[in-house]
Amino acid sequence: MEITEEKDHGHRAAPDRVGKHALRPVLLHYAITRDEDSGTRLLNTPSEFREEVLIVFSSSEMAQDFFLSDIYRVDWHTRECSAGELVSLLLGPYKDIEWVLIDPSPRVRLTEEEGNQTNLMHRGDFIDHLLG
Repeated sequence: MEITEEKDHGHRAAPDRVGKHALRPVLLHYAITRDEDSGTRLLNTPSEFREEVLIVFSSSEMAQDFFLSDIYRVDWHTRECSAGELVSLLLGPYKDIEWVLIDPSPRVRLTEEEGNQTNLMHRGDFIDHLLG
């Protein structure tokens, strides 16, 4: 990228020199959250093997379908999360979460492992996926 100096306008990039692939698309996921006094809480649930599982969705529609399935009360809502935000949460306040369940069906109980195995990912693998 070539930087030019213009009188009274400061520095700016020359339009013909800016790369077309300078920006990467942001990978978004969706979570079900609720606001608490201590901050935002992400929906997670204990699994059959007694470890916590964070639930995330690849689309807002899937999160909304799950949310509207009458599993959760009124104080929960869907929230868009960037890959970086999820990585920060999994390395910070949710560092004890060992598993991530992606796109669970609202018709499957969360404690049932059957049918969810392909959607269940170890947190380290999920972080690697997010960091691409």
